[in-house]
Amino acid sequence: MTLLVDIEKKIGNFHLKAAFTMDHRENFGLLGESGCGKSMTLKCIAGIMRPDKGKIILNDRVLYDSEKKINLSPQKRKVGYLFQDYALFPNMTVEQNIAVVLKNKNRTKEYLEQFYLKGLEKHYPSMLSGGQRQRCAIARMMAAQPELLLFDEPFSAVDKSLRWNLELQILDILDKIKKPVILVSHDRDEIYHLCDRVGILEWGQMRDIGTKEEVFSHPKTVAAARMIGCENILPVQGKPYAYIGIPAHAMKFTSDQSKSQIKGKVVKILKESNEKIVIIRFKDQNLYVRMGKEEGENIQIGQEIKIAINTSQIWELNAEH
Repeated sequence: MTLLVDIEKKIGNFHLKAAFTMDHRENFGLLGESGCGKSMTLKCIAGIMRPDKGKIILNDRVLYDSEKKINLSPQKRKVGYLFQDYALFPNMTVEQNIAVVLKNKNRTKEYLEQFYLKGLEKHYPSMLSGGQRQRCAIARMMAAQPELLLFDEPFSAVDKSLRWNLELQILDILDKIKKPVILVSHDRDEIYHLCDRVGILEWGQMRDIGTKEEVFSHPKTVAAARMIGCENILPVQGKPYAYIGIPAHAMKFTSDQSKSQIKGKVVKILKESNEKIVIIRFKDQNLYVRMGKEEGENIQIGQEIKIAINTSQIWELNAEH
């Protein structure tokens, strides 16, 4: 085991309960909406915030234990933290920000090249774009050689045109350095690209935890279904579960007769670049159906249509874990 986290922290009416483990070299993602406790969890692990109770153990080293009165300082934890605001030294150039944590200053050039900072060596943070500042912060964190890396919304300030390439760079580097990572984000694609396992955090409470394939293919809670982008979450009665989830792509326009078929009236059509979303009214619910750009070309608002459902993609959901 590389990391064990089992902590609680109260601030006002907010109560964080974070509990999970990580294996060696694993990339673990915390996925949740803003304000759910993702950053608070990272700050407790890094030693920036102190939990009210619990324990944090990294590679058999106790970083925090409320019962044993252990609380190592951030400097002793060997944990690298990438802040959302990057926390670069404003009076240092790019190369100085990286070199400050390096024992071998000659390796500065290596990190400049890895993170596409060559040519910006003499620039100060105020002269950089948001994406450049972020890359400098990641380079400095990597240069410190921590045992655990914490990424707090690492690509939120990066231009979309650069994000995919930077994700690939980070994934390649993390694979080479063989260190565990905790990445928090509200972006499900980012989590799926970079993480092996995922935990869903909802208002301070851990919900689904599993491999990314398990959580994204078979969510068990409403919180998980929402965070992975399930458009249709419907209440049910008389079942051991409280809701069902149906992804919009699991429903298709059809003219065939089928038991797994419903009828609804089209209330809106949302056109996107490569597909469209048709909103139909079924009983007292709006259902979202994702279609190809050329599919159902003649569908009109107000028309009653038949929709076939892929029953293998109907998820049984609990309100809580």
